[in-house]
Amino acid sequence: MVDEDRVKRAFKFPMKHGKALELDMEDERKLNILNTLPLVSPYSDGSKLDLWTLEAEKYRVGIIHEFLSLTLEKRAYIHNIVEFKEEFSLTKHTYQMLLKQPWTFCVAGTQMNWCVFLKDAYGDDTELINKDPQVVFNEKLYKYADMQELESDCVV
Repeated sequence: MVDEDRVKRAFKFPMKHGKALELDMEDERKLNILNTLPLVSPYSDGSKLDLWTLEAEKYRVGIIHEFLSLTLEKRAYIHNIVEFKEEFSLTKHTYQMLLKQPWTFCVAGTQMNWCVFLKDAYGDDTELINKDPQVVFNEKLYKYADMQELESDCVV
């Protein structure tokens, strides 16, 4: 990177948390440590980092955060994320890493089909805060398809 400081400022994402999380002192300390570590640019070469350091974990959290922020629905299946294992310098413990970041990601689904949501992109009502026009179109299309299915079930 030409200007690493500019990149650090551009890709800073503070991990907010509400009082509803009821963090104990240890969890609050971990959150503060993670927030105060220097940001590692998700566009830097993560393969040069030692895999098991906090800096490397912050890099991996940042790169998954950036990846999800580039998607329309601000979510992706874990299988799709792991497809980029080499490019993102992810480890085989990606799922466990995501579970340790409840302030940034929400992991939901069944064991074979986990979906990772970017928490700051969703409101308290579990709806996307800023919906892309394509997402709005897809929601209307799904709603219309469900209505057609219900109407066809009623006709005998």
